[in-house]
Amino acid sequence: MIDPYDFQNLTLPDVAEYERAKAGHIYPTGTSTLQISATRGQIGFLKQPSEVATKDVAIIPIAGVNPRYLNIVLQKNIQQFMNVFATGINIQFDELANFQVQLHNSETQAAIAQLFSNLDDKIEVGIQIDQQLKNQKQWMLSKMFI
Repeated sequence: MIDPYDFQNLTLPDVAEYERAKAGHIYPTGTSTLQISATRGQIGFLKQPSEVATKDVAIIPIAGVNPRYLNIVLQKNIQQFMNVFATGINIQFDELANFQVQLHNSETQAAIAQLFSNLDDKIEVGIQIDQQLKNQKQWMLSKMFI
């Protein structure tokens, strides 16, 4: 049953494996990334297998944790984590063990992940429409003074 109010408060090591990204290593789809060097708390998500910058940590969810859901929770909690654990412009790798994660049941995780995926898709369509309109405007302006 989907219940947004029923969750466990855990830490990152309880829900994911993470490591400082290695140069040349290909990380799997669904890996979240967290920049820990010269950072403002930037979090990314791999939609396809790819390399991760060495200034980032690669976060791979364990079985039973929806990768997109984990990424959403990381984004939700990063500012609070940064306020407490950031040292200047960096995050110490060992401090990631203190990163708080709220874990819902798998059905609720899937629903939340789907909701945000749908929103991302709509935003992407809006960006594409905006770019098409800008291109049309440029074309019309270029034809105006012929």
